Amino acid sequence: MNKRITFLLIALGVSAHGWAQDEGDALRYSRLTTGGTARTQAIGGAAGSLGGDVTAAHVNPAGIGFFKTSEVVFTPGFYFRNNSASYLGSNADESKSGAMLGNAGIVFGIPTQKNNSKWRNLAFSLDYNRLADFNNTFRLNGVNTTTSYTDRWVQDLNNNGNPIPFDNATIDYPLGASLALNTYLIDAELDPNGNLTEYFSGVPIGAAGIQQQAIIKEKGGQNEFSLALGGNYNDQWYMGASLNFPTLRYERTRTFAEDDLSGDTNNDFSYFEHTEHLKTDAVGFNAKLGAIYAPMPSLRIGAAFHTPTWYSMRDQSTARVQVDTEGYQPDGRSERWQDTEELLDGYPVEYEYNLKTPWRALGSVSYIFGTNADVSQQHGFITADVEYVNYAAAKYKFNKGAASDREFADRLNQSIENMYKSTVNVRVGGEMKFTVLAVRAGFAYYGDPYENSTVDASIKKISGGVGYRNRGFFADLTYVHTLAKEAYQPYYLRDAAVAPATIDMSGGAVMATVGFKF
Repeated sequence: MNKRITFLLIALGVSAHGWAQDEGDALRYSRLTTGGTARTQAIGGAAGSLGGDVTAAHVNPAGIGFFKTSEVVFTPGFYFRNNSASYLGSNADESKSGAMLGNAGIVFGIPTQKNNSKWRNLAFSLDYNRLADFNNTFRLNGVNTTTSYTDRWVQDLNNNGNPIPFDNATIDYPLGASLALNTYLIDAELDPNGNLTEYFSGVPIGAAGIQQQAIIKEKGGQNEFSLALGGNYNDQWYMGASLNFPTLRYERTRTFAEDDLSGDTNNDFSYFEHTEHLKTDAVGFNAKLGAIYAPMPSLRIGAAFHTPTWYSMRDQSTARVQVDTEGYQPDGRSERWQDTEELLDGYPVEYEYNLKTPWRALGSVSYIFGTNADVSQQHGFITADVEYVNYAAAKYKFNKGAASDREFADRLNQSIENMYKSTVNVRVGGEMKFTVLAVRAGFAYYGDPYENSTVDASIKKISGGVGYRNRGFFADLTYVHTLAKEAYQPYYLRDAAVAPATIDMSGGAVMATVGFKF
């Protein structure tokens, strides 16, 4: 058998210690905000009933049916984020910025050739849209007087009072506990007969506590490629459907460190660092169906349904532990380190699995100022979307491993069901048009997905922008400001509470859309 597969089976066949998936990953890939063109972003992402924008393919594809001509659009952007984390009474700030591509697409409007047909036109679109941006950085810093990060590994190895055999413990946990054991950060207690009784941490907390620090760096994004078809029946009914192929890439590097604050240089501990790297790639599929009814030229009512997205996922995980035990090692060394690849013949821990994200339902209404449905005669509009999504419905499926895989998936899915809940998201916006110029504003509220949370984890977006349209050319410029708060759990223990960090997140994005009609 290939060595890579052999070590992969060793890493995955014992228990959940070889897996990197958790409830937070399911939420990350399920909690989407509306991306799209700068115009759609400026009105809060409310694209459920307005129509006439390529973003409709990802919200309500019936909006594609409003196109009677063809156009191509391109939307680059720039983001910046600022995070302030409060952990164990201390604060730490971090920032992140960079460029992005928010949207690019083409729409082909196809007028009906038959004069007596009530089908006025069809439209077909090909479009790329940014669903979520993962690029972020935050830092934690605080003094802990009750628990150590290493306690989680001790719990794994002690296995509820049935300690893992020492030889297994040195290799079966390649992302954490085995690395700590092999570098003497964790050690084994033996009885007088040399039998293993328990594992214990080498981190002495003491009265002064230990300094805990972490930095988490994330990058990547969630994108969707869409094929949409929309039709216009008698300028009253607009219907559409889209087939969508989302992709995602997520990378996270987290370094968690603890330092001795006792001042004792003979207590066999100075510091340790645990650095873990996760890379996730996925491709998926979903479909969206929608309709818009215009009982009069000034009023539009929309409804849409999004199927779940079925993702095929692949993770690659590695970790490294570096420790200074002040000479507490058989060879007298103080510093020692070990990487995952050293245990797995040079390879990372790899795993393939499936994730199903929740379905969504959307209702929308738009009011057009003026009585003429011709866009060139409109003076403005107001629009609003209400979206329902149940985050507790996300499901993992680990179907390529042993029975322990299925058992872990069941436990994880039950935890997701207990941890999350359904929410209602609201997006509102409006535009005022002055001949060839327009001004826009919007607001979006994405509800708190947690069943029980120490903070309000809702997301709020405030947006505004300007636009220019004349002679087949249009350009839009938008700024979106985001406010959010999150409770971040640095580690979990079965027999003790671990204080979460509270992260205040704020930031902005500037997007510009350039488009041509043809």
